[in-house]
Amino acid sequence: MARTTMEDIARAAGVSRALVSIAYRNAEGVSAATREHILTIGEELGYVHNRVAANLATRGSRSIGVYLQDLHNEFFADVYDGIREVAEDHDRELVLAIGRRERDSDAAPLTTLQGARVGVIVAAGLRLSDETALLHNRRVPLVSLARDIPGIDSVYSDNRRGAELATSHLLELGHRRIAFFANPPSDGYLDRARGYEARMLEAGLDPRTIETSYSRGEVAAIAGDVLAAADAPTAVFAHNDRAALGVLDAIAAAGLAPGRDVSVIGYDNSSAGSAPGTDLTSVDLHGVELGRQATELALRRHSRPDLERQFVRMQPTLVVRSTTGPAPHGLPRHV
Repeated sequence: MARTTMEDIARAAGVSRALVSIAYRNAEGVSAATREHILTIGEELGYVHNRVAANLATRGSRSIGVYLQDLHNEFFADVYDGIREVAEDHDRELVLAIGRRERDSDAAPLTTLQGARVGVIVAAGLRLSDETALLHNRRVPLVSLARDIPGIDSVYSDNRRGAELATSHLLELGHRRIAFFANPPSDGYLDRARGYEARMLEAGLDPRTIETSYSRGEVAAIAGDVLAAADAPTAVFAHNDRAALGVLDAIAAAGLAPGRDVSVIGYDNSSAGSAPGTDLTSVDLHGVELGRQATELALRRHSRPDLERQFVRMQPTLVVRSTTGPAPHGLPRHV
């Protein structure tokens, strides 16, 4: 089959080849509506791969776009430290865009970075669907950080393994009523629940997965209700440290002690969780190293756009602190 050319796109779109070239270079001289029309025709004709190569070859930009999901989550600050370290070593400028906690808030910051004509984007914590992420990748190449997206360069931690480590730790401490506070379900972020559920079933126990939120306050409210129930868990494994802090807030409000009355494990090993007075047991994703690795992949993609998909899977570790302890003995505790 003959390879699709810009002339083919121009004929199908009813425009000149020069206008097609301008649209693919994201240069001035074409309206947003016409550019979108041309890019859509190109996708339909299978011109995606060549477009990425042309963008990188002609743009000549040495800047790297960085998308961080949420600055309220200290994990992303760790990630940014790793990104900045490698970028500075290679004399690359960073262009930063920040998302919001809402699930569908990724598209606008990514579009902003694309408009800034960066050569490649390191995107940490994308919540877009796989399909939508692929569309953005066709405009400017992405490196997905902390999530494995098929068809896109990805640097991520083995979340299923991390969940197994956390759940096994609680089981070894004698806990049997263990709840998992899950993030809102979306593409790419289901392995923590799967790892927890698999380990519970292997132990002959019923998993208890409770959908929560990215908001510390909302998690605290949910945890308060869960801890007040007749079947209250003796341990809670939370989908990230921010959620775990919400659980600790609920434990404090109930006059209970973490690690004695209720054990709590977070995920990320962020600086907030390890602060004095919190001392949260957490799964360490090694955020700084994730940032370093993602930026190395971004530099490689920028210099060699025709490379096959790249990915790095890192292994998490469990950091045990004071919020986990042996399961309480005696009758079930009520709040």
